[in-house]
Amino acid sequence: MEPFEPTTPSGGRVAAVPPEGTTLLLSDDEVREACDMPAVIDAVEAALGDAPGPALALPPRSNLEVGDTFFRVLPAILGRAGVLGLKMLHGSFERGVRYLLVLCDLGSGEVVAVLDAAHLTGVRTGATAGVATRHLARRDATAAGVIGAGFEAETNLTAVAAVRDLRTVKVYSPRQARREAFAARMSARLGVEVVAVGSPEEAVAATDVIVVATNTGHGGPVALRGEWIEPGQHIVSIGSTTPAVRELDTGVLARADTVVLDVDAATVARESGDVIAWHALDAAAATAAPTLTAVLNKEAPGRRNDQDITVFKSIGAASQDLAAAVAVCGRARALGIGTRTDGLASLRTF
Repeated sequence: MEPFEPTTPSGGRVAAVPPEGTTLLLSDDEVREACDMPAVIDAVEAALGDAPGPALALPPRSNLEVGDTFFRVLPAILGRAGVLGLKMLHGSFERGVRYLLVLCDLGSGEVVAVLDAAHLTGVRTGATAGVATRHLARRDATAAGVIGAGFEAETNLTAVAAVRDLRTVKVYSPRQARREAFAARMSARLGVEVVAVGSPEEAVAATDVIVVATNTGHGGPVALRGEWIEPGQHIVSIGSTTPAVRELDTGVLARADTVVLDVDAATVARESGDVIAWHALDAAAATAAPTLTAVLNKEAPGRRNDQDITVFKSIGAASQDLAAAVAVCGRARALGIGTRTDGLASLRTF
């Protein structure tokens, strides 16, 4: 079996997965060590460039619930990368969630990697936002505003900084200590001045890119309001991924010149409280919102001019997870980290 080496948009090669018959096991700490945001952005963009068809199979995700525990399974086939697999997550928002990703070779069916996908999920969310920002934000964007100070606020800001030359960042979180710690941490990490501010309005004022990555909770308040946004801004929103969770008010989506989704509009309208509310206000606009894949393939317009307000609304997809896993596994192998095991998922013939 020849190792696959899918080409990334920047012209690099995604490193191969382990040799035939070997499964690479990566813990969360090892995934963290092997994550390189620019490489993951390129890998995710390559996957997003494939519309559903011979190169990509992306069936609906399965959502199961018992009591306050949910179980979600997201399968996909990435034909161009030569892999298939799935991510599963289970738990509750109260107790926490566990993530696992299984990556298989498309030709042989061998399980080539099993990854703890907790950190990976946040990285692929940021990387997908990085792809969207690369194609939807103004090219001269230098100022970002962040609402939220958790891990996914970090990964999304890191991705934005990877595709735009940021000079200043403002961050707001309701807890002062949390936003100040985020500002100090991200200033050191990105080499960019990150300042904690006292209100969400101040965080987004006079910025070019807005990252909204919050945990407002079931039935909680929105984090960004339409009256706060300004012409020319690009907005990334990743926090509303269940029907009961809101992050953007409908004014944000109504004011936008372009709203782009990471998966099809029907799926997002079932799973995101923000888009459910938008659909109730303007079903035609919500139904017509294009995917990022359509924008990448020039099948739908993105930003038309420097005054456009663009919104990228993400709920995640297995194709993004698998693409990120390929990039991480390649770097892990190059670094010599992870555990290798033989004989996992042995072949049964009939």
